[in-house]
Amino acid sequence: MPVTLRDARDSQADRAWIRAVYRDYLSELSASKSGLFPALGEWPAREDEFLAGWFNDPSARPFVILADGQRAGFALVARPPEFPRRTADYRMAEFFVVGEARRRGVGAGAATLLFTRFAGQWEVVEDEYNRPALAFWRRVIGRHCDGRYVETREAGEVSHRFTTTPPRAPAD
Repeated sequence: MPVTLRDARDSQADRAWIRAVYRDYLSELSASKSGLFPALGEWPAREDEFLAGWFNDPSARPFVILADGQRAGFALVARPPEFPRRTADYRMAEFFVVGEARRRGVGAGAATLLFTRFAGQWEVVEDEYNRPALAFWRRVIGRHCDGRYVETREAGEVSHRFTTTPPRAPAD
């Protein structure tokens, strides 16, 4: 199944689709019961504000994940501020694949495309109670960088830090 990415800033339809599935995303995050994420509907007035930030922040790149040309998820790649710059050039700020597209390589394919497109130092952070996300990111990151990543735990979160390199140009 071919997986591609499309810049979500270019299409009102993509923005509307993200808005429609965003509540599913929040519902899954709040299900971990860690207290780090609001229960669905707890911040309804703020949801539009959060999403508007995705499309107006010059340091954020929102993407729609496509599987066989159909919308299957979204990702938000953020660049931490220059000061204070953390240890990463890029952060996977948000990542979601709809249920029917899971376990089909869609998420792994999209993550790999993003890591390749934005070569540099990366940080991916998960809620320590979100076991499916932890397993997914450990597998995908480990495969992408041949197991060369650093995992740390702090304040209820697990952070993966690693470096990606740009793809090599074909030899002449």
